[in-house]
Amino acid sequence: MTDDDIKKIEQRGYAKGYAAGKLRKQKTIRAEQREREIKAFRQRAFLAALPACIATKGWTIGERKLTNVEDKIKLAWLFADAATRGFKQ
Repeated sequence: MTDDDIKKIEQRGYAKGYAAGKLRKQKTIRAEQREREIKAFRQRAFLAALPACIATKGWTIGERKLTNVEDKIKLAWLFADAATRGFKQ
Protein backbone atom coordinates (compact mmCIF):
# COMPACT_ATOMS: atom_id res chain seq x y z
CA MET A 1 0.00 0.00 0.00
CA THR A 2 1.45 3.32 -1.04
CA ASP A 3 1.29 6.69 0.63
CA ASP A 4 -1.21 7.82 -2.02
CA ASP A 5 -3.50 4.89 -1.20
CA ILE A 6 -3.37 5.76 2.48
CA LYS A 7 -4.14 9.42 1.75
CA LYS A 8 -7.13 8.41 -0.41
CA ILE A 9 -8.47 6.17 2.36
CA GLU A 10 -8.05 8.96 4.91
CA GLN A 11 -9.75 11.47 2.62
CA ARG A 12 -12.65 9.08 2.03
CA GLY A 13 -13.04 8.58 5.80
CA TYR A 14 -12.93 12.33 6.37
CA ALA A 15 -15.48 12.91 3.61
CA LYS A 16 -17.86 10.32 5.10
CA GLY A 17 -17.55 11.83 8.57
CA TYR A 18 -18.07 15.33 7.20
CA ALA A 19 -21.16 14.24 5.24
CA ALA A 20 -22.59 12.46 8.29
CA GLY A 21 -22.05 15.53 10.47
CA LYS A 22 -23.63 17.79 7.89
CA LEU A 23 -26.68 15.50 7.59
CA ARG A 24 -27.03 15.39 11.39
CA LYS A 25 -26.90 19.20 11.53
CA GLN A 26 -29.57 19.49 8.81
CA LYS A 27 -31.84 17.07 10.70
CA THR A 28 -31.36 19.08 13.88
CA ILE A 29 -32.20 22.32 12.10
CA ARG A 30 -35.34 20.79 10.57
CA ALA A 31 -36.46 19.40 13.94
CA GLU A 32 -35.95 22.78 15.62
CA GLN A 33 -37.87 24.51 12.83
CA ARG A 34 -40.74 22.02 13.20
CA GLU A 35 -40.87 22.62 16.96
CA ARG A 36 -41.02 26.39 16.38
CA GLU A 37 -43.86 25.89 13.89
CA ILE A 38 -45.79 23.71 16.33
CA LYS A 39 -45.29 26.21 19.15
CA ALA A 40 -46.48 29.09 16.95
CA PHE A 41 -49.50 27.05 15.84
CA ARG A 42 -50.36 26.22 19.47
CA GLN A 43 -50.19 29.88 20.43
CA ARG A 44 -52.43 30.87 17.50
CA ALA A 45 -54.90 28.11 18.41
CA PHE A 46 -54.96 29.35 22.00
CA LEU A 47 -55.59 32.95 20.93
CA ALA A 48 -58.34 31.81 18.56
CA ALA A 49 -60.07 29.74 21.26
CA LEU A 50 -59.70 32.26 24.09
CA PRO A 51 -62.59 34.63 23.23
CA ALA A 52 -65.06 31.76 22.93
CA CYS A 53 -63.81 30.20 26.17
CA ILE A 54 -64.12 33.48 28.04
CA ALA A 55 -67.71 33.86 26.84
CA THR A 56 -68.72 30.36 28.01
CA LYS A 57 -71.38 29.99 30.66
CA GLY A 58 -72.18 26.82 32.52
CA TRP A 59 -69.29 24.77 31.13
CA THR A 60 -67.40 22.28 33.26
CA ILE A 61 -64.06 20.49 33.14
CA GLY A 62 -64.84 17.16 34.74
CA GLU A 63 -66.98 17.98 37.75
CA ARG A 64 -65.61 21.50 38.14
CA LYS A 65 -67.60 24.47 36.82
CA LEU A 66 -65.73 27.13 34.89
CA THR A 67 -66.38 30.23 36.92
CA ASN A 68 -63.24 32.36 36.78
CA VAL A 69 -60.88 33.64 34.11
CA GLU A 70 -58.09 31.23 35.05
CA ASP A 71 -60.38 28.24 34.44
CA LYS A 72 -61.44 29.64 31.07
CA ILE A 73 -57.80 30.22 30.11
CA LYS A 74 -57.06 26.58 31.01
CA LEU A 75 -59.96 25.56 28.75
CA ALA A 76 -58.49 27.59 25.87
CA TRP A 77 -55.14 25.81 26.38
CA LEU A 78 -56.98 22.46 26.32
CA PHE A 79 -58.43 23.40 22.93
CA ALA A 80 -55.01 24.57 21.72
CA ASP A 81 -53.37 21.32 22.87
CA ALA A 82 -56.03 19.28 21.08
CA ALA A 83 -55.52 21.28 17.90
CA THR A 84 -51.75 20.89 18.19
CA ARG A 85 -52.03 17.11 18.46
CA GLY A 86 -53.73 17.17 15.07
CA PHE A 87 -51.02 19.47 13.69
CA LYS A 88 -48.19 17.16 14.79
CA GLN A 89 -49.48 14.26 12.70
